[in-house]
Amino acid sequence: MTRSLLDLEDTEDIEDIDPEEYLRAALRWHFSADTGSPLWLELARGLGFDPLRDITSFEDLARFPDIAGPLRDRPVGDLLPAGLAKDPPPSVFETGGTTGSPKRLLYTERWTRRALRWKTAELREGGFPAGEPWLVAMPSGPHAFGHTTRAQAKALGSVLHTVDLDPRWVKKLISSGAGPDPYLAHLVDQLGHVIRTQRIAALTTTPPILSELLLHEELADRLRHGLSYLALAGAHLDEDTYDLIAAALPDTVVQNIYGSTMVLTTAKLRDAAAPPPAAVYDGYPPFVTFSVVDPDTHRPVAYGQRGQVRMSHLSSGVFIPNNLERDSAVRVLPPPGAVGDSLGAPRPLAAFDGEPVIQGVY
Repeated sequence: MTRSLLDLEDTEDIEDIDPEEYLRAALRWHFSADTGSPLWLELARGLGFDPLRDITSFEDLARFPDIAGPLRDRPVGDLLPAGLAKDPPPSVFETGGTTGSPKRLLYTERWTRRALRWKTAELREGGFPAGEPWLVAMPSGPHAFGHTTRAQAKALGSVLHTVDLDPRWVKKLISSGAGPDPYLAHLVDQLGHVIRTQRIAALTTTPPILSELLLHEELADRLRHGLSYLALAGAHLDEDTYDLIAAALPDTVVQNIYGSTMVLTTAKLRDAAAPPPAAVYDGYPPFVTFSVVDPDTHRPVAYGQRGQVRMSHLSSGVFIPNNLERDSAVRVLPPPGAVGDSLGAPRPLAAFDGEPVIQGVY
């Protein structure tokens, strides 16, 4: 019996889903008039191949165009698959705008529930102090991180304190020549108020913000004596910075998180206890898969070699089959039986689509 994409998507355990069956179901869903989105049904007419006939493996997803452009300016109604018309309306989130105007993604309730199960389980396994106060200084507003963090905090029974981070504003400051220091001082001032007045057991922020916090002796001392879990995300964590953080917070679990709004989640740390420089990042096949490719030919590099990261997301709400990221990584063998690549030592490219990659504090 041919199973629908929704049936497969609702399967409790990833291990119970045959990747090739899921791929075929996803293609049927997104390229059928009664279930697909206006965007992909329109794009299909100019592909030069038949997705239902010619795409037979995850490697074949590289034949699809990168759809970053349409995600920047198409009405979000064009992104919604007709098969989900009776579902609750999805949330609209945007990328940070590092490589141009922001791209828009739809987060359906179906996907949000699945990703929440993964992420809360991984946080517990990684040493997150469930039930203890959590401070997060990451993008909110149009960005998914703030939304997903609130859902995770509720699921974990943790009181959540937040400080907003506007990545677009700080990137604009840097590109204008002003530099990030005034905005960084503004963030640290807000974080300092929370850290001085509240007990904080877990903290999620970016490496530049955390590094600045540790320059303030009082704040560093409070974190050293109260913090049991630290997650760093949103900007590159180099080995020297990690060594400084680990020395300043010797009793704190430190994890480096890597992900992308374009695949609606963060990667899975293969070993939650591995120090960030040695961390390996797995996908969630068949929903989220990674490839590491030569930036010029877009063909896979050899295992152990560095290349550009390419990500794909296949779910009932979103079909992003071939998204080139602004990052490079070392190509690592995936777990046994998994499709796609795993990633080692991700770091930003110097330039992307001819434009310099500006990080700032995120």
